[in-house]
Amino acid sequence: MVFCDYGIVLNRRPLRENDRIVTVFTLGRGKLEINFKSVRLARGKLRALSEAVTWGDYRFYLKKGSNFPVCTGGRTLSAFGGIRRDLESLYLAMHYCEVVNRLTAAADPSPEKYALLLGALHDLDSRGRAFWLRRAFTLRALDLAGFGFRETAAGPGASFWETLHAGSWDAVRALPGDPSSAKFVDGLFSRFFGGQLGIELRTLPFVE
Repeated sequence: MVFCDYGIVLNRRPLRENDRIVTVFTLGRGKLEINFKSVRLARGKLRALSEAVTWGDYRFYLKKGSNFPVCTGGRTLSAFGGIRRDLESLYLAMHYCEVVNRLTAAADPSPEKYALLLGALHDLDSRGRAFWLRRAFTLRALDLAGFGFRETAAGPGASFWETLHAGSWDAVRALPGDPSSAKFVDGLFSRFFGGQLGIELRTLPFVE
């Protein structure tokens, strides 16, 4: 069976000598583990489509009786050049992708989560980093995954808290840096990911 879908690469890892297993968060089918054959060779034609933080239009082939699709083609819609020109922006983009990856079950479509990630990447690509972006993104991803803190009573003021959860990225960028509120939010994340889920976010040490 051949099928096509839009997707964002969340993660990749080597497979055998020349292949990659690539985690692609697709619009229509959710998170998929895809085999990209021969992309680690210099002549690998689909290499660009297998790189982390890439948005593409993919074509996959799923053999009858298998649950491990192979990428057979596609085109890159954006490699987010603005992000890749700044190492700290790239770290933040990879953090976005890791958060979505950790909070998303396999083959469970979530157009809302897909739109959140794609919108956040476009915003970061065009405008660069800002103090509250990481925390606002994570709060929204948690909301969409059913683990939200939107009704938390203590901490930042109500309008501030609502902007983090639902304001435009411009509004989030306009929020003043507030180390005490940031510490409060980071404490929520630490208790949730580490204490409740037992997850260590590998990209967290590399973002502010």
